[in-house]
Amino acid sequence: MPSLLDSVTGLITPGTITLVASKLGESDASVSRGLSTGMAGVLAGLAGRTNDTGLMRQVFELASSRDNNLNVTTDPTSLIRGMASGASITGLGGSLLSTLFGARAQGVGDVISRNSGLSKPSSGWQILGFVAPLIVAFLGRKIRDGGLSLSSLTSSLAAERDSIRAATPAALLDVVDPVPAARRTEWPETRERTPVPPPERSNRWLAPLLGGLAALALLWLLLGRTRTPGVADTALATGGRFVDTAAGVVSGPARDLGSIISHTLPGGVVLNIPERGIESKLIAFIEDPSRPVNDTTWFEFDRLNFATGEATILPESQEQLNNITQVLKAYPNVKVKVGGYTDSTGDAAANRRLSQARANAVRQALISSGIAANRLTAEGYGSLHPIADNSTEEGRARNRRIALRVTEK
Repeated sequence: MPSLLDSVTGLITPGTITLVASKLGESDASVSRGLSTGMAGVLAGLAGRTNDTGLMRQVFELASSRDNNLNVTTDPTSLIRGMASGASITGLGGSLLSTLFGARAQGVGDVISRNSGLSKPSSGWQILGFVAPLIVAFLGRKIRDGGLSLSSLTSSLAAERDSIRAATPAALLDVVDPVPAARRTEWPETRERTPVPPPERSNRWLAPLLGGLAALALLWLLLGRTRTPGVADTALATGGRFVDTAAGVVSGPARDLGSIISHTLPGGVVLNIPERGIESKLIAFIEDPSRPVNDTTWFEFDRLNFATGEATILPESQEQLNNITQVLKAYPNVKVKVGGYTDSTGDAAANRRLSQARANAVRQALISSGIAANRLTAEGYGSLHPIADNSTEEGRARNRRIALRVTEK
């Protein structure tokens, strides 16, 4: 019986390789290596996370989603038109990459390019745009035709973990496999270890160390106040620390969200929300049958913050994320897209990557709160689609944002 990796790789014919190579402007040989490497990398990422029940449930939901086009397993060439040409991979394939790799997804594409001899760094990312939805469709067909459950799918991946990892280049394995490289030769761990007691140490060094750290922290704060804005964001001083805000200023008269009102959702959950906040606007749109779903109506988060230059959501954002989670739970037919945006400061490609990572982080936060993965997609647009003048600080603050668009209701 062929392995999972052999089965997926066997879906690709020489004709398909030639078509993909033509699309990318690459040689057939390098594309063939890239496709094989990409498939091994994604499956290695899956096999390495089989102990994560929540993640595997998300993957199972993606693969068994009614939106999953299983026909691409018999005609993979239909995926060529949808191969990502920029920093974003959308649809179920993008959701799989986001679930598995988060902000590391772009790095996976970079390694595929280098390892496969592709001439353009972007080609590895585009190959992922072909490979990821094909793997989702392959798993979906296995679930449907083979009657696989979440448990049996997980067991199948776990059983082939070693063989999949063996077929994955070491450089790529370092990116996709969460198991530290030093432990890989010991999987599964069976050797007994005798605990070694730690050497006795004096604590006399602790006081001067803490004093030195305090001095460095003070110096960092003083210098930080005069820092030059970095990639995509200008820091906003809040409570003695610098944070990026995805939605502009988060306190003061510039954020006029109106009074706090109570809104009872279907099912009885009561939200206490600003009358002009994203929650109120989103609910009004969902409940109004005269407002159809479209590609231009976005709702901006107004109390969502990230660590400077990173995709780490700060704790003060949780209240709004919890509210959005409750709204989506109250309207189970609603699907949304998370959009990430930056201002025009810094490198455009870096901005695009940061905006994608932040959109992925919000999507993942909603999934972790109980929203099905197949109801959520995420895309980063970088500095595209500004809503204000990037030549002013106020305009840049408005352009740094995370927004939601209803795609189905």
